[in-house]
Amino acid sequence: MKIRVTPVAFVIFALLACCAFSQEPFQIKFKTVGNGMIVVPVRINGAGPYDFLVDTGSTDAVVDQKLAEQLNLPRTGRVIFTTPQRKVNTFRVYADSLSIAGATVRGLRVCAINHYADLLPNVRGSLGEDFLRYFDLLIDNQHHVIKFELGHGALSDTLDGERLPLSPDDSGDSTRNRLVVAGTLNGRDMMRLQLDSGSPKVMLFTRVNTFHLISDEQTSRSIGGTLGGSFDADTQVGSLRLGQRSFPNLTIIVPSINVLQMGVDGFVPTLLFRSIFISHSGRFVILDPLSKPKLDIPAPRSTDIAIAQSLRQNVQR
Repeated sequence: MKIRVTPVAFVIFALLACCAFSQEPFQIKFKTVGNGMIVVPVRINGAGPYDFLVDTGSTDAVVDQKLAEQLNLPRTGRVIFTTPQRKVNTFRVYADSLSIAGATVRGLRVCAINHYADLLPNVRGSLGEDFLRYFDLLIDNQHHVIKFELGHGALSDTLDGERLPLSPDDSGDSTRNRLVVAGTLNGRDMMRLQLDSGSPKVMLFTRVNTFHLISDEQTSRSIGGTLGGSFDADTQVGSLRLGQRSFPNLTIIVPSINVLQMGVDGFVPTLLFRSIFISHSGRFVILDPLSKPKLDIPAPRSTDIAIAQSLRQNVQR
């Protein structure tokens, strides 16, 4: 049987097909631990769920070594896992799939860290940018919700606000899989700042603060490290500017020791914002995005429905 498709009918058919394959963004509620770090349930190879951090400041996903052994995840080689405080010599394991709220990334090589589960109660790993980069996501800190979709979609089209460009992802290994934006402190020189959902405060590295970029007043404290341990740091107060947004009177941490700067001048916590939209597909972020007003689409007239039905019949003949 031949199918005869008129040009107009083909357009209608294509639109119907697009609507059939479109879907609402994935959505998941999250809880927080420690100083506001985001925790979500994650499945590994279908097992779980296990509590994982959402860590935009990490290039790689991490799993507790004991859990990797429990799930029989095969080792794929050694790796140096780097944090600002230190480097850890460990190994990668292969995961067929990591899933969150029904969204799955397959074939990830995950860093296995010994005693990672001892750092935070019941947390067995973290999702880094090697997982998150496949999605555009909205982190809503007010309502403890993350919405995300595979690439550009309806979520991006419904949000409005200033788009801050992310640094190119091809600027070298030091910034691979990193969310880096330009910003200033107290109106001084432009700096490269990484957006980090795993940091509770703005952190600048010692080299940046050599000439008192923030203030002369400071207090000292001990700061906990990402993989345990602690380091001495000074806390100061300053004003941060990102695009057209200013954030005055921020507590800023400046390590007293030299730390690994990892290609950026410091970290900015995503917790600083009520919400943040991260477009990996478009390489931009929107701080505290607003919802675009919904368009009033008139209901179809009876004549329009009759024409559409006639066109569908032409497709089926």
